[in-house]
Amino acid sequence: MTPIGPALRTAASRIAQREARLLSAHGVTLAESELLRAVFDSGPTAPSAVADRLGLTRGAVSKLVDRLRAKRLLVRAASGTADRRYQTLALTGGGAMLMPALVQAAENCEATAFGHLSANDRAKIVALLARIPSG
Repeated sequence: MTPIGPALRTAASRIAQREARLLSAHGVTLAESELLRAVFDSGPTAPSAVADRLGLTRGAVSKLVDRLRAKRLLVRAASGTADRRYQTLALTGGGAMLMPALVQAAENCEATAFGHLSANDRAKIVALLARIPSG
């Protein structure tokens, strides 16, 4: 039987490299783009929720947030609760303006990788990948 793991890792690496090249034209890395997309999709949100959604450690999210704050694409804001330690992440105006280009780059990458497949084949791949147990 042909091993599936190496084929999946190779395909994922090729797709990630292609997307990273497209995103670099917009001044962000793939990881930064994923964090921006998570905040864009959810609205202002806690860093811990972003970490859970992206499968990253809180430390990794903190480092990404610092880089995105330095690029003026993301801000930390007080949550409005009595506990001033609790903060949320939100896009800046520049971050929000960048999102359509980042979404388009991701869609272009996906079209290049999977556009030659039928809708049925794409649906089968998604369904099969969803069956892989976590942890």
